[in-house]
Amino acid sequence: MREGLSTGPVQRMAALPPAALHVIFAAALVAAVYIGRGTQIESSAYSLAWPAAGVGFLWVLWAWPRRAGVAVALAGIFLLTAALNGLTGLDPEVALITGFGNPVQALTAVFLFTRFVPTRTQQAVGEYLWLAAAAVIASVVGGAMISIGAYAGGAGFATQGFLPWVVRNAVSLVAIGSLALVATRTVPGPPPARHTARRWIEYVALAGTTALLYIVSFLPADPLPIAFVTLPANIWAGLRLTTGWAMAHGLASGTLLVWLTISGNGPFASLPPDAAAYVAQAFTFVAFSVSAVLALNGEERLRLIASLSEAHREAQAATQLRDVVIEKMYDGVIAVDAAGAVLVHNTAGARWVGETRLRSDVPWTARYDFRTTAGVPLAEEELPLNRALAGETVERESIDLHLPEGEVLHLSVDAVPLPAGQGAVIVFHNVTVERRHQQDLARFASVVAHDLLTPLTVFDGWLEILEDEDLTEEERASVVRRLSRASLRMSSQIRALLDYSLAKADKLAPGPVDVDAVVSAIVDLRAALPAESDAPPVDFRLDLRSDVYADQRLFTQLMENLIGNAVKYGPADGTAVVSVTSEKDPGTGWTRITVADNGIGVPAADRERIFTEFHRSANGASRAPGTGLGLAICRRIVEGHGGDIRVESPPTGGAVFIATLPASPEQLPAGIGSADAGSRVPARGGAAS
Repeated sequence: MREGLSTGPVQRMAALPPAALHVIFAAALVAAVYIGRGTQIESSAYSLAWPAAGVGFLWVLWAWPRRAGVAVALAGIFLLTAALNGLTGLDPEVALITGFGNPVQALTAVFLFTRFVPTRTQQAVGEYLWLAAAAVIASVVGGAMISIGAYAGGAGFATQGFLPWVVRNAVSLVAIGSLALVATRTVPGPPPARHTARRWIEYVALAGTTALLYIVSFLPADPLPIAFVTLPANIWAGLRLTTGWAMAHGLASGTLLVWLTISGNGPFASLPPDAAAYVAQAFTFVAFSVSAVLALNGEERLRLIASLSEAHREAQAATQLRDVVIEKMYDGVIAVDAAGAVLVHNTAGARWVGETRLRSDVPWTARYDFRTTAGVPLAEEELPLNRALAGETVERESIDLHLPEGEVLHLSVDAVPLPAGQGAVIVFHNVTVERRHQQDLARFASVVAHDLLTPLTVFDGWLEILEDEDLTEEERASVVRRLSRASLRMSSQIRALLDYSLAKADKLAPGPVDVDAVVSAIVDLRAALPAESDAPPVDFRLDLRSDVYADQRLFTQLMENLIGNAVKYGPADGTAVVSVTSEKDPGTGWTRITVADNGIGVPAADRERIFTEFHRSANGASRAPGTGLGLAICRRIVEGHGGDIRVESPPTGGAVFIATLPASPEQLPAGIGSADAGSRVPARGGAAS
């Protein structure tokens, strides 16, 4: 029910200079005084209506921010009302007194209204009531001053009009003032309702009903002694019309009542003039207020609904943003109520601990096997979530989650209680990879320290022997050979460690690689090296049909390791046969590289473990020295390219290593290879490392 932006004449008037607006207000006041003087009952001085009070109030209210403007408005009200009252037959002395009372009344009303309602608006029932209070107080002040002045001047009859003055001026201030404030406000509101044919029919029906009710109540020769039967029309207007039109309907109804009363019709015409003046206006105020209060109340309701809707939309937007943020978090987030039932969880939370178990209503210890990092099971009261439900804040606590499938997740947990005991929120970061890296690093350091210390110990021992002057040349040469082998072992160990540390995805520089050229160069180099006396001959069989898209340095390292293992762990006697093939997988489009040998093979128990760091199978460790990093390097290289590697042992003996690598740049993992590679996704599900 809020009107939209004021338009038309109101906007044009607001754009006029102050002097022009003073002239317009003065003209409106002149018309209002003449209308008021025209509502006298018979030949008495009592007017039924005094619209000049409302016009004077609006004049001073408009000029209020400017002292000079207020002075002009007050002077204009005094001069015009005094002069026009005198010209229309009022006693000159009384006209002068009433002329003085009108500006005092307007000034008092504006002063009080701006204190009661600093926004100077009419958008709520409370603001309307404050305007009514200011109008009544101001009318009492103005009427009292006029009565006192009239009494002091000997015009005693003027004091009899105090009550009619208060009523008609207060009604004028409220009705005209509130209607003007509603009509001229520029607060944006919802667009006005479309005036459909049905709505126009309702307007016509309302006007007809209003006229009919007043005719029934006022025109019969023996009218009803009461006029409240006209109030349903005002209720209708207040409930169905916008605030401005509802007030306009109330003002029009009051005008009709005044006209009928002046014409000698209705229950008020038979009253004494002074009683008729304030009873008729009191009824007008009631009828007008019914329309205004109902309309303003409806407007407040719509505004409140709009505010609640906006707040709801903002809350929904905030909730959606929160959900998006939580959903995109890598950390798992789970919120539970006071009973431990899950309220909210994100995808990471469900991914780490399993969505089906999240929805379970059984205790957490029955759902999950939580343990300390030392492997000690946690009791129900020791769980971070339950501690948070008890009011404790848990920060960065390390626990292990043992899943039924046998997997162990290492978690770093934060848990905080919700306000007022409403539940708790647990946030956990999966640090399994970091923990394994730490464990690998510790094992790595231990093995490196041991393996590097061993050749150094050999160095120390044989160097002491070399200091013996009694050694023969042959013995001294034997010691030097032993030192050379220890140095070679240390160099091999360090080189393997460097290769392992460099074989990371973030160090890849992929490009097209000619597999045939790389493998042929490795085979030719091995053929050119002098063979050890006890080494069997090697028969290389190459069938290389498909190339790869990879880091050429790392791919070369991969093939050297695989071919070197095939040769090193070949048959003890006879010819070693090493077959190397590359072909495109028809299902995925990736390149499948196979290195097969007829050597000692890989025991079934070691087929998964041989790709872990520092692991060597028993048959391999007894056959040839090694660091246990060669196949771990191969796995890191292959998985860094988004592929996979495995080993098979055919029934005929030997081992077959199968590595799958990208054949084109589109098959690389996201973020590998170029600046725009972040938009790529692996072509093979689950292949990206």
